[in-house]
Amino acid sequence: MNTMVQELTLFAQEVKLLYIEDNKGLRENIISLLTKFFPYLYYAENGEIGYERYRQYNPDIVLSDIKMPGMSGFELAKAIKLDNSDIRIIFLSAFDEKEYLYEAIETGAFRYLAKPTKIPLLISALHAAVLSIHNERNKRIFERQLNDIFNYQNNLLMMFDKGIPILVNRQFLDFFGVKNLDEFMQQRKGIRELLLEHQGFLYSTSESGWYEKALANSEQLFHTKVVNYDKETRHLIMKLRKIPDKEGMTIVSFDDISELNLMMIFDGNATKNDQKLQESNAVMKLMNVIKENGSEVKLHNFYRGLTIVNSAILINIDDNKIVLKTAYAQLKAIKIAKNITITSELFPYSVLCKVPHSIDFDQQTITFSDMQFIQESADQRANIRLEPDEGRHSATLFYDEIKFSGRTRVVDISICSVKIEIDALPAGLCIGTMSKISMIFETDHAPLLLIIQGKVHRIDTFAKSFNVVYLFALSPVDKEKVRNYIANRQMELIREFKAL
Repeated sequence: MNTMVQELTLFAQEVKLLYIEDNKGLRENIISLLTKFFPYLYYAENGEIGYERYRQYNPDIVLSDIKMPGMSGFELAKAIKLDNSDIRIIFLSAFDEKEYLYEAIETGAFRYLAKPTKIPLLISALHAAVLSIHNERNKRIFERQLNDIFNYQNNLLMMFDKGIPILVNRQFLDFFGVKNLDEFMQQRKGIRELLLEHQGFLYSTSESGWYEKALANSEQLFHTKVVNYDKETRHLIMKLRKIPDKEGMTIVSFDDISELNLMMIFDGNATKNDQKLQESNAVMKLMNVIKENGSEVKLHNFYRGLTIVNSAILINIDDNKIVLKTAYAQLKAIKIAKNITITSELFPYSVLCKVPHSIDFDQQTITFSDMQFIQESADQRANIRLEPDEGRHSATLFYDEIKFSGRTRVVDISICSVKIEIDALPAGLCIGTMSKISMIFETDHAPLLLIIQGKVHRIDTFAKSFNVVYLFALSPVDKEKVRNYIANRQMELIREFKAL
């Protein structure tokens, strides 16, 4: 009962109730109860005045006696129902004959209560009436929202009930050149084969259909390939949304981005599309799709090898500039690193942004414009690579068993690679050659001594130095020592970064 009273008090705040009773003493007693729940309460002492009050205030619920002088409760109900068939009418009657009950049913009464009415029964009836009105209003709001979604957007929309299409919008029908959903289903023979196979895209497989995959990842953006009525292959961004409080019902939207010409990228022909990969315009348009769908991107930065990753939302896109809102820690990392790697399930590759226009720590926003796709980026590292403490390590390079006499320092290290900086390149050292490197890393406990045989993987040339990346394979014991060193070094860098 307590829960019922709480819900009645809550939901009755926006419900108007008209109470009609010719017995003054009873009327005043019931009014004192009703005022506890209904701020919009009207009353009348007979049917004629009750009908006038109805016309004046348009109540949602009518609580009425049946046997009254002049117009009876039944006559009043019939007149009201002719005007508003949705109104909830609750009858109160001292008569318990079946004829009264049958007539109450015929007039469309919501409840029929005997007088004198027990308070719990009256509260229960009012609670049921108010709750039904609340649910009906929510349903109407839901239907208006759907109408807006379906009639005021340019993208293709489908509504599903438990995986079965039940509604599509005009843009969808025009895209496929059909008159209605039934014609579409007949032509396409269902929806399973709607999305065509394409590398990196969403489509049905022998294991599961595309709809099931999208349902398991609702709100995620997917690349899809579809053929329209002109037999043109179109590149669409798809998103599935679950409809709140409607079990099994979903809306699937499609945005056409074919003009970006990105499908070749996903096919692995990136070398033929280097120019497109560099186009900031393509990135900007994809960013717009993300913003319009309310999705997030991930920002990746590195502080001395320590990974700093946070989500970001797009605040504004204007004049080829993008404004992102992200965590304070990410902004600190961006300020230090001077660039950002951005990822999203929508991007074929990571996006690199160089030198942001501005960083606003008060608003926690960053503004930038210089963007391009990159096929390989630091966020795709398989192993953690960290910079050692500059003053607490030493390294010695041996090439052809000869000690290199120049300056050598470790730039970063992982369990399978090390990058060293040297001020000169030994004669004959090139990609694929082997070298021995002896390294000592000081720790709070015993120093870590590491002697490795590594193969040159990459050589980067700078004005006054060279960076050489070596790949190596460690013994299980040494691998565990390096792993522990990296774990401890991570904690040191976290503390160092937080103190900045």
